[in-house]
Amino acid sequence: MLLTYSVIGLSEGKFTFSSKSDGKFETTYGKGGLTKGGKGDKVANGAKVSVVKEALPLELRVEQELPKNAKCLMDCEAAHILEGIQEQMALLSADPTIKIPVSFDKGLLYAKTHSHFTNPQAVKGLFQSLSEHGVTDGEICVIANICPETVEEAYAIVPSLKAKRSRLNDLLKEVLIQLAKFKST
Repeated sequence: MLLTYSVIGLSEGKFTFSSKSDGKFETTYGKGGLTKGGKGDKVANGAKVSVVKEALPLELRVEQELPKNAKCLMDCEAAHILEGIQEQMALLSADPTIKIPVSFDKGLLYAKTHSHFTNPQAVKGLFQSLSEHGVTDGEICVIANICPETVEEAYAIVPSLKAKRSRLNDLLKEVLIQLAKFKST
């Protein structure tokens, strides 16, 4: 987390801190400056420090936390890719210098277990209309991986979609209906 602060108003006894995630708070200190603080949230004169916190906007930050060259994948896409690698492992296992990490098997098991769909390309095509209306890959992956049954459930799972609600509502409803048809049993 990047933390910046402003000392404007230092003579008035105020600091304003803000972080990279736009969380802000303001704090004051008592007469005599910062050096006479004491323990906890009390200052030298015994008064409590006031803290004002702003609510953070609800948004999906999955894509922001990924490296620039990384891409969000639906569980069904990950399972498809890992199964392809597993097929090639027969050739790789003949070479004793190549060791497949245990994490590969765990990742494959997770992707297979949590994948709701058998045809990743069909599911990706289904979500194309949502991406044309500004829904990000991360939001699409969350919807596909969780597989909500209703539009309201989708908005609850991905709160950042609420800002686009007016233009997405009918389209999202149709996508969820089609998604339910693709769902493997």
